[in-house]
Amino acid sequence: MSRHKSGRENLQIVFPLIAALFLIIGFILGSFFAPLERVKSFNSENSSAISTLNDALGFLSSKYVDPLDKDSLAEEAISFWMSNLDPFSTYIKPNDLAWMNERLSGSYVGIGIEFMIKNDSILVVSVLENGPAATVGMQVGDILLAAGTAVLDKKKQSNPENIIKNVRGKEGSFVVVKIYRPSTGKYLSLKCLREGLDMPSVGPFLNYNKNIGYIRIKEFSATTDQEFMIAMDSLFGKQGNKKDLILDLRGNPGGYLEKATHMLNQLIPESGKVMVSTKSKSGKETVFKSSGRPFFLTANIVVLMDENAASASEIVAGALQDNKSATIIGRRSFGKGLVQSQYKLSNGGALKLTIAKFYTPSGKLIQNPYKKGDTSTVKRGISPDVLIPLASVDTQVLWENAKRLTIPFVIKNKPDGFLIYIPAKGNKAESNWAAFLPDNKLVTIFLKEFNLGDDVRIPAWKRLKVAYAKQYLGNEAAMNIEFEVDPFLKEAILYLKNK
Repeated sequence: MSRHKSGRENLQIVFPLIAALFLIIGFILGSFFAPLERVKSFNSENSSAISTLNDALGFLSSKYVDPLDKDSLAEEAISFWMSNLDPFSTYIKPNDLAWMNERLSGSYVGIGIEFMIKNDSILVVSVLENGPAATVGMQVGDILLAAGTAVLDKKKQSNPENIIKNVRGKEGSFVVVKIYRPSTGKYLSLKCLREGLDMPSVGPFLNYNKNIGYIRIKEFSATTDQEFMIAMDSLFGKQGNKKDLILDLRGNPGGYLEKATHMLNQLIPESGKVMVSTKSKSGKETVFKSSGRPFFLTANIVVLMDENAASASEIVAGALQDNKSATIIGRRSFGKGLVQSQYKLSNGGALKLTIAKFYTPSGKLIQNPYKKGDTSTVKRGISPDVLIPLASVDTQVLWENAKRLTIPFVIKNKPDGFLIYIPAKGNKAESNWAAFLPDNKLVTIFLKEFNLGDDVRIPAWKRLKVAYAKQYLGNEAAMNIEFEVDPFLKEAILYLKNK
């Protein structure tokens, strides 16, 4: 199996009553939950309700004037049921299950590209070096028009997702991808081999200087703990003295709880410290404690967190904060204190069900309210020790849209002399961007394209500096510049210097 490091490849309910009925019957028959004992219990405890629902379903099946698509209704039933639970319990359709599981597996089968959908077009924003797509000549900026039998036809309002699904397939198989290359105006057909590729969840990681290591955790996948150990070994494995660590969890949506606790064992040196506890419906409590056997020793730890850090990332932040093992810098986290588990269904889909709530070592439940009338006074999310306030510009809808489309802008508007970069030693990359100042022509073009005012010039300039560096010089050069312009990183460095 070939492996490369890569990024991600990454019905309205017409009859709610009928939907509910099909779901209930599914419970009776055991289609939706495997354990037969639970079905029997459900049946015996609700015999009157089940009998009534059976009667109603019989009349609907035999008397309703139009044909009933039972498979479709069954799926609608499950979705209807799940929509009335918490925000994170959901029905995963058969066609989506493999992709969702693949995303958290740490690997996938594809051709080695990252893309984004812009105005119903599929724009290639990254091509894996030496990957299948790069081998046949695919480039950043190409637009996908077809993959196999799936064709993007805006006149017929075809779904771009069909092309994305067709890019994937069986390892070792080929897919013909048709593209349009705006830079040349040419249409090309490329035959790509689908290969097994790695999907890293950790990175970038680097030494900012001799005293500070930086690691970003994108999510907690099946390989995160292993990747984290590799990063720690690279930064801390050959040192004589302990140094500081900046752990970046911003935008991390979570993932596997177990992987989060494995990582915490490397960050909490003491043995027997509570890292997190979970409590199920039955009241059973499971407590995860530190092993006290870290392979790498750190000095001060700073965790960067924002409003999009959720679930497993909140477990890490909460454990380190409550055990006084780290300082949290940033903003209050999302507030997802629920644990999900997946249960396969007979139709090839699955239920992702909330099975427990988790609590920080001090006993805090960080879950945001999801029931109307919830008057709980428990604080939600993880509160930072050092607050990075939300800038007024960050609340502008136009600016949010511009940030989302920064990569396409950078691909379309090449530097062409506006941007000068001279490689430097150490972490001096910032001083070498002499030609890229806030009044640069590229910044002005960016503001005009997205209807932004001059009050956004400085944030736009900073974002474009990082984006151009990443596109043309790589992650390390981009990170060196981020240390100069990112308020979270600047605050973290200032904090560590004053320790």
